[in-house]
Amino acid sequence: MHKPRTNTTIEEINQSLIELMAQWRISEKDDELIFTKIVGLQLKKIRLMRGYTQTRVAKAINITFQQIQKYERGTNECKAINLKKLSEYFDVSFDYFIKPILDANLTFITKRRDGNNVYPFRQDYVAVQEN
Repeated sequence: MHKPRTNTTIEEINQSLIELMAQWRISEKDDELIFTKIVGLQLKKIRLMRGYTQTRVAKAINITFQQIQKYERGTNECKAINLKKLSEYFDVSFDYFIKPILDANLTFITKRRDGNNVYPFRQDYVAVQEN
């Protein structure tokens, strides 16, 4: 019998990340949910790798441990300011939390403009580097 994944080990988390990324592009709403879940799994993974409790991490960035739980489950979206605090606390780059998405080159926007800017830049506002 197949045992459901609990994401309590690094291996389970990595497998969940792979499965989530395979679901990318189902819909825009799903992509946003997947994004939030990936950020949470990356948070949980680094927390487990460092051997920290949710309470310890929460205290370090001045939020509740329940909020850390919600981030890790992908229930709540982690604000950018908290991601910055977490990246400083764990001493990782800010993009660590979305690294699987970046590595897989997953994007939200599929339509590209034809090159015409809606708001073209005026040349007198563009900085010119002088030698």
